[in-house]
Amino acid sequence: MKQAIIKPSVILALATLHLVLSTPSLADHLATQVTGEIGIIGGSVSRSAFTEAVVNHEPKQHITDLSNTKQFLYYFTELKGMAGQTVIHRWRFDGTTMADTKFNIGAPRWRVWSNITLKKEWLGRWEVQVIDEMGRVVHSSSFNYIQADSAPGR
Repeated sequence: MKQAIIKPSVILALATLHLVLSTPSLADHLATQVTGEIGIIGGSVSRSAFTEAVVNHEPKQHITDLSNTKQFLYYFTELKGMAGQTVIHRWRFDGTTMADTKFNIGAPRWRVWSNITLKKEWLGRWEVQVIDEMGRVVHSSSFNYIQADSAPGR
């Protein structure tokens, strides 16, 4: 019967692996670094826009101020490096979360959009936060919902 010989480099590698796995904070740190490098954790928003329409997966225009004569608005984002993650668009007004929309990201470059129906009295600055699955705000954008001029000719 032949006896297996284990090389010293294999023994060292197994001992190191055991040490890393038995040290939770070190294991978590290394796992976060490795998975972040391959896109499982991390990523970014490469483009974003508030718009009244999304046509062929692209925002029709970029809005910074919206009159309260309009009540429907989209928020478009192009995400990079977030394949396999779940991302949230969180619509916020006056410190309150008004809506959350979750997306499962299916590729290294992925475009998503959410929408909201605004009430005419919800005037002021609105923000949408893009939140990764670790709960981190990775991007935010804002727009102003403004009172329409009531006087003709203004």
